[in-house]
Amino acid sequence: MKTIMQIFLFLMTLHSILAQPNFTDVSKIAGIQVKGGAEGIAVGDFNNDGFEDFYVSFINNRNQLYRNNGDGSFTEMAESIGLALSDNTDTRTAVWGDINNDGWLDLYIGNKGSSDRLFLNLGNEKFQDISSSAEIYNKAHPKSVNMADINNDGFLDIYISNFGSENMMLLNMQNLSFRTVTNWSGALDRGSAMGSIFFDYDKDGDQDLYLVHDNMQPNFLYQNDGKGRFKEVGADAGVNTQSFGMGVDVGDINNDGWLDIYIANLGANILLLNNRDGTFSNISESCKVEDKGMGWGANFLDYDNDGRIDIYVANDFDFSPFPYRNVLYKNMGDLNFEIVEKGGAVSNEHQSYGTAYVDFNRDGHMDLLVVNRGDQEGVQLLQNAKTTNNWIAMKLIGIESNHQAIGATITLLDELGMTHYKEVIAGQSWESQSSSILHFGLGEATSIDSLSIQWPSGLQQSAKVGNLNKYYTIREGAQIEEGIEFDVLTSTKDLSLAASLALTVYPNPNRGEFTIDYYVEERQSVFLEVFDMTGRLIYSKVVEQPQIGKNSIPVRIANNKLKSLSQMVSIKLFSKHAYGVGRFLISRY
Repeated sequence: MKTIMQIFLFLMTLHSILAQPNFTDVSKIAGIQVKGGAEGIAVGDFNNDGFEDFYVSFINNRNQLYRNNGDGSFTEMAESIGLALSDNTDTRTAVWGDINNDGWLDLYIGNKGSSDRLFLNLGNEKFQDISSSAEIYNKAHPKSVNMADINNDGFLDIYISNFGSENMMLLNMQNLSFRTVTNWSGALDRGSAMGSIFFDYDKDGDQDLYLVHDNMQPNFLYQNDGKGRFKEVGADAGVNTQSFGMGVDVGDINNDGWLDIYIANLGANILLLNNRDGTFSNISESCKVEDKGMGWGANFLDYDNDGRIDIYVANDFDFSPFPYRNVLYKNMGDLNFEIVEKGGAVSNEHQSYGTAYVDFNRDGHMDLLVVNRGDQEGVQLLQNAKTTNNWIAMKLIGIESNHQAIGATITLLDELGMTHYKEVIAGQSWESQSSSILHFGLGEATSIDSLSIQWPSGLQQSAKVGNLNKYYTIREGAQIEEGIEFDVLTSTKDLSLAASLALTVYPNPNRGEFTIDYYVEERQSVFLEVFDMTGRLIYSKVVEQPQIGKNSIPVRIANNKLKSLSQMVSIKLFSKHAYGVGRFLISRY
């Protein structure tokens, strides 16, 4: 009798454990307001406090910006800092990206029927609308917006997918302005464009572009030649599927070091396996991840930290002819998936659209954000339950590459022989953007055998990781550091970024002696500041009355100002009405 009772108690305990929800809706206690009409959500740490925030796009309400307070709560502040836009603005999508490499995330907002907007982050939770001076002219029906460095010049470019009109490719001119190069780039499309995503599908070191279509139009795969010019190869690659496509994400589902594609649809969703030879295979049916509802958002994330990438899908429960809840697919390995938690917060019955993943409380477990269009639904913050599996998270900072390290990849091999591969991406799912911190679940592995980073600049770098279950920062070409670090160009001076100072540094690289050439249009004092990789000021100078036109500043950095014999440094040159930034290498070998 005692043995039977022990078995019974064990089974009851096991049932209790298995019945515990994987996610809990903490929206209300986190301070998130209920407001209908949300479609997209963009994650980014706009104030550089180490906790990621999020911006919500609304089709019939003012937009919201939620600042993460680091204690589990959020403060909505879009109105107070000028990012809410007007009541009649129909915002569909937004993306965070550091367009000028100053260490602060700027914000692009895509609006239906009115001009898109670009806001420059000035630091101290202040933004400036530079849409006009930056030559942002898109006024269409944007369904997604992405940032990537398409020509590997170290500056982020912008791509906008417009439904029913020409998409736009905007090339960063490195002076706070953009040039429309859509025709030149070859990434042309006037179809029913929906979700889009940049990623290096063929692993040749540049950013390729996948574009999803609605209305049974074939999807496109634009292959990058490395210089920012694209060739459409969807049919040859086997990814030109035709459906009522919506959102898209990429992730390595079989741990082979190559990124696969998942597409949410009205009807059966699509999973495309990367064959590692430039082609893909449709394995949706065999993997049982078709989910035949009204799919919008889609994300790859390792929700249980077992080392295998899972799939989350957001459905509009009211729209679909056959109502489908949101669904979480657990990756069981060997290309098999199973639905988990068929009830509860993670599988709601809302009009769900955009989705994103973020570890909002930095406990090492990926949480979910879901935005809903229904009047009493709003934004959901779904907190992940903790598991005993190990993990590690990496923030990358570009030096020669773009500062945000968009397009950089990490390949990790754990002690159990499992490969983990991720890429830093800005813009995915449906009208949304997930965390740019790369998070790796490791299961029962207790150490990492190797970790390598491929930077957009072409640099290949290795790093040695110590303890697991921690956050780390890796700067391009530097040693790994524990924690979340920042490289920010800062100044205590009050400056208005109304114009740009074009500047050049020569020789580059140098031994600490160099010249800066710059141009000014008015005789106002110019300030020069030079920072090392940690953001420490190592040199400053004031030019009281520069001549109009070309000027030069000779600089010599003392040996005792640098912490190593060879390192990248950042420069900031500004006047009352203009500013410019740059990076270069000092090598004293």
